[in-house]
Amino acid sequence: MTSTAANTDTATRTAPGPRGTPGFGSLVPYRRDPAQFLLRLQRDHGELSRMRMGPYTVHLATSPDAVRRVLMENQGNYVRGKLYDQFKLVMGTGLLTSDGRYWRGHRRAVQPAFAKKAIEAIIPNVIEATSEMLERWEAAERAGEPVDLVAEMMRLTLVTLSQSLFGYDIRSRTPLLKQVVDESIEVMFPHGYLSEMLPQWMPTARNRLIKKNRRIYDQVVSDIRERHSATGEGVLVRLAEEARDPETGEPWTDQEIRDELLTIYLAGHETTATAACWMLHSVAAHRWVREELEGELSGVLDGRAPAEEDLPTLDYTRMVIEESLRLYPPIWLYPRDAVEDDTLDGYHIPGGSSLLLSPLVSHRNPAVWENPEAFDPLRFTPSAVKERPKTAYFPFGGGPRMCVGNMMALLELKIILAMVTQRFRLEPVPGDLTRFGDSLISLRPMSEMWVRLRPREGGSAHG
Repeated sequence: MTSTAANTDTATRTAPGPRGTPGFGSLVPYRRDPAQFLLRLQRDHGELSRMRMGPYTVHLATSPDAVRRVLMENQGNYVRGKLYDQFKLVMGTGLLTSDGRYWRGHRRAVQPAFAKKAIEAIIPNVIEATSEMLERWEAAERAGEPVDLVAEMMRLTLVTLSQSLFGYDIRSRTPLLKQVVDESIEVMFPHGYLSEMLPQWMPTARNRLIKKNRRIYDQVVSDIRERHSATGEGVLVRLAEEARDPETGEPWTDQEIRDELLTIYLAGHETTATAACWMLHSVAAHRWVREELEGELSGVLDGRAPAEEDLPTLDYTRMVIEESLRLYPPIWLYPRDAVEDDTLDGYHIPGGSSLLLSPLVSHRNPAVWENPEAFDPLRFTPSAVKERPKTAYFPFGGGPRMCVGNMMALLELKIILAMVTQRFRLEPVPGDLTRFGDSLISLRPMSEMWVRLRPREGGSAHG
């Protein structure tokens, strides 16, 4: 990449970056492979870089200082912006797409569903759903058939989240909803096509697909609310139904309830599933990690599913999960718009411009992480963590807008990893290429992730 020149005046110094092409800037290489493009941007231009995306100026900030400034010290200046407009087509206005007073009120209303005691109460649901999956895997193993981690983890986390937060058994609808979620992610990722710029009332194929999927989502939310009305089950549904506007005292509208439940449904199960895919695949690909993990699980659990009191003692299991989240953070990109001018890493950030924070890129920053492409859980020993800036690692974001479901996701991942590892040794199917990055929503693999199942002698972990 050829860099633009940087101004010498500190107050208005322009960050370096690629020149791009007239009119398009860096839009074409970014569309081709967003994740790899941003990784090259850090490699070639440093921790703070600038690029043109069509008519927009966009900065990529990857240093711990810049991340802390955007997410914590000056977080009020960096808001959801242009890149979130596509998300609203599917999710509406919920925690992921809102800002300011509206966001604060909604975050406060749903927060109790993700408190420590509420999260610990879902452990039986996670164990039950994982046990069901392992039973299916036993049949696949006997038949000599591989399994696709993407499909399996999506189903597992969807069933767990639906039962735990909505009090709703969604098993019969999982095939349909998987297709709808896949189509929704395609819609939410902006490709720069003409059809994305046309008004929603026009009967294009894309707009018809959005309306069809919206009807399906609306029906699912309606069914969940009806079940809650009849049974009282579903902690998140109860909180949404009881929520009031903090200023007016008015209850949430049907649209507000629908948008919030749908946001947590989509963001909650899809991102946890993505994290679980990369976690299991990483263990399968690194024998020494698997052997160390098996040793800890044998010593603590001895073949049984983990109980609540076991989870804090699984230190190496935790480190494996955190290292997987470093290399493969499920939400890998946080777009923001700067409201007013600011300075990051000594470079001028103009008000009205866009900014990208990327855990994927920051977590592979060679200025912070030694041999960043290597998978090494020992990066997350207590002493190693203490030596790094806190904002060098932010798989769930940071500051006031840290992911509301981070504790729930970590608990699910620990139980899934413990139960799967005690029952099977996974082997990646030869020739199966794992790539990522063609989405702004999550770091989902760009193809199926097939593994073969090898039973562990004496393994059980069925709960």
